[in-house]
Amino acid sequence: MAPATAASPNGQTVTSTQNIHGTFLEPHATNPCTGDTFNGGQGIQFTGNLVNHVTYFTASDEVWATFTETGSILGTDDGTGVTYSGHATAWGNFNMNERNTNNAFTLTIKATGSDGSTISAHDTAVFVMNANGTVTVNFDKFSLTCG
Repeated sequence: MAPATAASPNGQTVTSTQNIHGTFLEPHATNPCTGDTFNGGQGIQFTGNLVNHVTYFTASDEVWATFTETGSILGTDDGTGVTYSGHATAWGNFNMNERNTNNAFTLTIKATGSDGSTISAHDTAVFVMNANGTVTVNFDKFSLTCG
């Protein structure tokens, strides 16, 4: 898709959106409950959608970006032989201007193994910095339940 432009006091506004659909392997994914790799070390299979959106001004340092990725996951734990299937969603944003910058990220994973075991994980991270370069918010909260 070609970027759209519009008049602005900060130059042209440029917006770009990417939509990606399909299946791929996430090569660095490991089972957070066992530490084992998936699918012979190839990673976990993800089938879903990704939307990536960016807007910026050509004569300014102002930019906004966000992404959402959601879909099904499937993988066999290389250590236990248990096959896990479930759902994963990741969301993130980045905003920056002359007054501040902020970043936020969330990840939710829910999967059930062929033996009835479960993996439930959630991560929320936020980072904010003011125009003086002082970090005003910085946290990462992760929870994991293996059952």
